[in-house]
Amino acid sequence: VGEVGELSEIFQWKGEVPKGLPDWKAEEKEHLGEELSDVLLYLVRLADICGVDLGSAALRKLQLNAIKYPVKLCKGSSAKHTSYNSGSTGNQ
Repeated sequence: VGEVGELSEIFQWKGEVPKGLPDWKAEEKEHLGEELSDVLLYLVRLADICGVDLGSAALRKLQLNAIKYPVKLCKGSSAKHTSYNSGSTGNQ
């Protein structure tokens, strides 16, 4: 949780950031890479300790999200899935 907090701090006052972070200094991007790496390493370790196949879990989640958030209905929308998907079974 602490590492995620450190990552969040980087973006706290940035607002929406453009792809590639063109306005960021090299040092800022390097720091971001370090914090992202910390989160990734903790996540991989936690998955290992918990016996979760992270690759399979991520693929399954993508499949569930494709059903829950169909592109034709959701692209460009920030509406909650229940506003367009009455067949949802809730949090997946």
